[in-house]
Amino acid sequence: MNMIKTIKSLPMAVAAAAVLAALPLPSGMPVFGEGKAFAQEQSSASQAKTRKVPAMTLNAHKQIQKAQEAMDAKDYATAKEVLSDLLDSTKINDYERAVAWQLRAMISYEEDDTRGTIRAYEQILQYKDSIPEALELNIVYGLAQLYYSVENYDKAIAYVKEWESRTDPSLISVNHLVFISQLYYTRNDFRKSLEYIYRAIHDAEATDTVEVKEQWYQLALSAHWELGDFTKVRDVLEILLINWPQPRYWTQLAAVYQELGDETTSYSLTEAAYKQGFLDDKPIQIVNVAQIQIARGAPIKCAWVMERAFKDKLVQKDAKNLRLLGQCYMMANEWAKAIDPMIASAKLESDGDLWLQIGQVQMQLDRYKDAIESFEQVDKAFLNSKDDKAQDKRLTAAMQQGTAYTELKEFEAAHKAFNEALKIAKDKKDKNTVRQWQNYLKAEEAREKMLTGR
Repeated sequence: MNMIKTIKSLPMAVAAAAVLAALPLPSGMPVFGEGKAFAQEQSSASQAKTRKVPAMTLNAHKQIQKAQEAMDAKDYATAKEVLSDLLDSTKINDYERAVAWQLRAMISYEEDDTRGTIRAYEQILQYKDSIPEALELNIVYGLAQLYYSVENYDKAIAYVKEWESRTDPSLISVNHLVFISQLYYTRNDFRKSLEYIYRAIHDAEATDTVEVKEQWYQLALSAHWELGDFTKVRDVLEILLINWPQPRYWTQLAAVYQELGDETTSYSLTEAAYKQGFLDDKPIQIVNVAQIQIARGAPIKCAWVMERAFKDKLVQKDAKNLRLLGQCYMMANEWAKAIDPMIASAKLESDGDLWLQIGQVQMQLDRYKDAIESFEQVDKAFLNSKDDKAQDKRLTAAMQQGTAYTELKEFEAAHKAFNEALKIAKDKKDKNTVRQWQNYLKAEEAREKMLTGR
């Protein structure tokens, strides 16, 4: 099953500003960043283990401010140059280096340089003892997201595990849990993925301010599918269908009930989806609905489904679909209505078996001339075949032709047809059958002469 993976892009500028906002600065030094987002980060930081963080010197502050001003003007080249000079200095402390690398991370993020952002973030971790622990953990979690975005899932998981092991459970949000679930899903650890996505759903349901998302259940659905747990797939699909009623959930749920051996429910779901118009853009499913009617002993409904599908151009008038329509009418004993779609199908595929069936139906309807033409198509289809069954069909067609000519009182043509049948017949039984028909033909011919006096 094809899953749509969702991941929020890392709010790099916010995270960077939060680091700067939380670090101790010289008296009177401006804070880079304000507002609710920064207050939230500082709140998280206040709950973390206290670290002694060095102060920033006035000279370093001036360089940082200069780089920040260049960044505000989107002059990233100048900002990089200023930061490089600062980082090359042997006189700055670890806290100042962390701040400089944080700005480098911001620049890389703005330039869509994900790997550069990763390198800058990992440099910050070299000086983790000089920044608040909560902000260190923000960077660790950010690295998990960044490595996920470049498809280095092993690194992403390693950082997520470190982050989770050191984070107060009360600070692990629903969005965190969803991301971790997606990460484990990508690594094909479906059971772990399910553990986290169900935790996310449980926590969201327990919180009035968090709405359970359809995508979360889609992730659970896909994981259960990969594990082959169709009972759970059914359960999740039913939740999806109730809360987010989309056409595809009807058909998927029908398929799962089929897999579980509950054909009655599967058929009912498929028909319900059809009646709501959910299958109008799914030709295969419409044909499936028609076939379901046959399985349910209602072939005339099969014909109705196919007729409507052809009329509204929902399915192609190919040989297979035309043949299905003809067969539906046949099983419903609507012989006359079965002929045209069956002929159209037989013409498209030069189907000798179908021509034989058509000819026999035409005989039942006393359409002898049409039947003769159909039996000729049977002969053409199997003439060069060495297969015994094919020759048996030629024999049947020739004898039926003879019978049709007899009914039309075209006795000369009937003799030719039976003579041809005698040539095709291989065993004594078949030859005797042909001769019996020839005797019947002679008797009919004699009776006609007596009645007409000719």
